[in-house]
Amino acid sequence: MEILKQNEGSPMRVEEQIAIIYCGTKGLLMGVPVKKIKEFEAEFVEFMNAKHADVMSALASGKYTDAQTSVLESVCADLSGKY
Repeated sequence: MEILKQNEGSPMRVEEQIAIIYCGTKGLLMGVPVKKIKEFEAEFVEFMNAKHADVMSALASGKYTDAQTSVLESVCADLSGKY
């Protein structure tokens, strides 16, 4: 449930929500303590927007490939290992 919470007055963009929910439903956030989820989300979204804008654009359009979801999984797994 923690991944569904957003800060009041500053909602996440749709593609950011999709990326986070995707990681959550794939079990990639299991190692992240609940109290660290928001910190993880901020870092993950910032990284994805900076380094993988193409993936985020594809998510926003609803037209993404297996290769792009592999990027999501890889980045999520790498970053979640820090927590």
